[in-house]
Amino acid sequence: MNKHINPRDLEELLPDLTLSSADGNMETGKRCWVQTCWLVLCLLSTFCRTSAHSEDIRDVCNIQGSSSGDSKWCSSSARQGNDVDIYEALWVENLDLVEQILQLPFLQHMQRGDLPADSYINFMIQDIYYLVTVTDMLEEMSRRVGGPPDLKEFLVERHQSYKRSSTQMLQEFNLKGVSDITVIPVMKSYLDEYQRVMEEEEAIMMAVSLMPCSTLWVWLANQLHIGYGNAYWIWKKNNMYRNPEKHYKDVLNKHLKDDKKIKRAKEIFRKQMQSEHDFFKALVPN
Repeated sequence: MNKHINPRDLEELLPDLTLSSADGNMETGKRCWVQTCWLVLCLLSTFCRTSAHSEDIRDVCNIQGSSSGDSKWCSSSARQGNDVDIYEALWVENLDLVEQILQLPFLQHMQRGDLPADSYINFMIQDIYYLVTVTDMLEEMSRRVGGPPDLKEFLVERHQSYKRSSTQMLQEFNLKGVSDITVIPVMKSYLDEYQRVMEEEEAIMMAVSLMPCSTLWVWLANQLHIGYGNAYWIWKKNNMYRNPEKHYKDVLNKHLKDDKKIKRAKEIFRKQMQSEHDFFKALVPN
């Protein structure tokens, strides 16, 4: 998308809505509409390479299907031999909440292309705050955890990935940090749970906490019917080819074996997915 969009160019594309020189209100409305469209287009063109909430796009996969039952996130079967695939089970057991998220007004307005620009701006600003904060937590976790080697590698790699994204987003917004951002209550609650998990739970539960965001966003991007003519197509494009299975599946299935750990993982996953629900809901209340 061209980053140098002139609002006058948009104005020339619109039909002449002024019926008479006396009707100044219609001309004013036209100009307000043009300015809003220009703001959205400029904002979205800034995000053509990244999307804040999840890490950067490094791996892609082909996602087909049209429903929650057959389009998860490049997932394979729910079982590995006789062992339960906990990676898959976490997702499947939360499909009820995932479907609720899809129907929330923010996402439905995005799908229709009539989401107000200020709602999307708020969404992105809160999301940058999330990204920077989680990046800092992952940095601490990657230093703190000495092993097992595969879990250590997971945390280091996730930190590096989030760090790349957070640095790029701050640069694109000309921000030195997020200290001036006022975080909304639902986002604070979401991040407080990350902090609690980091301080009170086993290290593998940090991976469980991260997974709802990573799996949900790729699923949403593939479920939402957003075409090229929709201003929010870029959000869909940036999220629809992510491959969370590559990062989460093996480490979760290896370290979540006994019933007690699996039960705890399910509780944490559900809570974090509920936080995703609450975040999207707060952006455009009913």
